[in-house]
Amino acid sequence: CSSDLQPIATCRLCKNKAKLCRSHILSDLAYDGVLDCTKHPRMVVVHASRSGKVSDTRNQTGYWERLLCANCEGRLSKYEGYAAEKLFNEVLPFPQSEADYLVTLYGLNYSLLKLFLLSLLWRVGVAQGEFFRCVNLGPHEEHLRQMLEQESPGEPDEYGCLIVPLLPEPGMDVRGLLSQPFTTRTEGHNGVLLCFRGFAFHFFISRHALRRGVAGSFLNRSGELRMLWSQIGKFAPLSALWNRCVAAARREAAAS
Repeated sequence: CSSDLQPIATCRLCKNKAKLCRSHILSDLAYDGVLDCTKHPRMVVVHASRSGKVSDTRNQTGYWERLLCANCEGRLSKYEGYAAEKLFNEVLPFPQSEADYLVTLYGLNYSLLKLFLLSLLWRVGVAQGEFFRCVNLGPHEEHLRQMLEQESPGEPDEYGCLIVPLLPEPGMDVRGLLSQPFTTRTEGHNGVLLCFRGFAFHFFISRHALRRGVAGSFLNRSGELRMLWSQIGKFAPLSALWNRCVAAARREAAAS
């Protein structure tokens, strides 16, 4: 939590009055390889706009807002640390053929990783910045807040998340790609999609009649997480955004 604190205000998570931290909306993990503070700080961002804008130099320390008190910031940081160790820093077996696209992680702590995912979705929903304007969780915002406050990860299909490792793209490091979060409609289900650190995170907000293949890929209580490698352009929820931005993104990467 930054020592740069503001006057007393209401923490968005615990609802107590306290001095609020400069809380990153997306975990610090999102900016690894995106922000290069040792050279010239810049952020490569794919915006959900037809202009194909991919570079945002205004936010050189990531997107943050005054959201959390120090206690709540510390609690969510614990979940981020676990996700860093078990997901983002995990060396996944790279597929040699399509038969190898399915990868399963075992022995995960269901509560810690699921609470990380819930905190990610909640923060994207409560954020007020323009970058997060495409996400409105409605009544789910309060339900997520209560789950986080009570440290309750819920059931696997409760705000379940498909986590998709992204295959390399020619001329661009997908681990440095940060996309603007937006809402989706997939097979009759409302969802939220965001992409960073070489993964796409597709949250299912509704849970009725989920296909077995979808629900079976969510993190489960046995600590198993099934993921399927995909190219950005072939992952349906991301393909339209990617096709609008790919040319500009490659020009940006070539010029850096």
